Amino acid sequence: MEKIKLISDALLEIEAQLFNNSITPDSLANQFYTNTSDLQKTFQILTGVTIGEYIRNRRLSHAAITLKSKNISILEVALNTGYETPEAFSKAFKRFHGISPKDVRNRTLSRQVKYFGPMHIKFSVESSAPLTATEENHSMMSFVGRTLAISNDTSIYMQVIEQFWQQMNGALSELRNQYSAASFIGISLAGEGDQFIYGIGILTNEEVKDSNGFEVIQLPSGKWAKFAVNGITDEHFRHTRNRVLSEWMLISDHSISLLPEIEYYPITGTVSPEIWFPIIENHNKG
Repeated sequence: MEKIKLISDALLEIEAQLFNNSITPDSLANQFYTNTSDLQKTFQILTGVTIGEYIRNRRLSHAAITLKSKNISILEVALNTGYETPEAFSKAFKRFHGISPKDVRNRTLSRQVKYFGPMHIKFSVESSAPLTATEENHSMMSFVGRTLAISNDTSIYMQVIEQFWQQMNGALSELRNQYSAASFIGISLAGEGDQFIYGIGILTNEEVKDSNGFEVIQLPSGKWAKFAVNGITDEHFRHTRNRVLSEWMLISDHSISLLPEIEYYPITGTVSPEIWFPIIENHNKG
């Protein structure tokens, strides 16, 4: 329930500061005393878009209404919407609406303008299979593999991750042989700005003496809640991730910690794939 209130309050704050260029995921996280990664993930699960996409879509929607109803220059609308040049504004506007600001101003194709209104969080109840978590503490582990900085934009990152996995085929075989790995993993780490770091490789408790050209990231000891995933596709993992964040986390006495989220892909078919959420106990509950 706390997370629903957090996103509801964040949506209201975004509306109050919609045209303030200083509003960012980091500023919202600071205002509501949470970490940016947790806020971004929960916001995207409950709204379907990232914070950056939501702000951009709301501004571009409002810009179209302004161009249709007020006698304001395209330059002024561009500046009010947060773009430094009319060219950048026109490009973003056309990408979102499918037509140019000039077309809207001249009312030639204004019927095609998209409206992206403010969102509000509502509750719904539906029946589904129960989610069962296995909570497990891990001592320090090492990730060995390769990483890539990826945009949080939902229209981009799934395709980029899929291509990344395809590019890693040969490297994964090398890692499996070098570390006798029983599984491969995808790992999500905090990035800078509107990006996150995604890694593909293996986890090991052994000391990594020779990385053989691979990146090595030390993961501190911590606790993860592990959920079985009924399939290996992106859609299966996305469905389970959405349910965990929108159902299990709302009634759990845990929050997501700063450790990475892990996708666990067993090499043999006898074990189910899993998604691991890093958790920390909420001491202020009860």
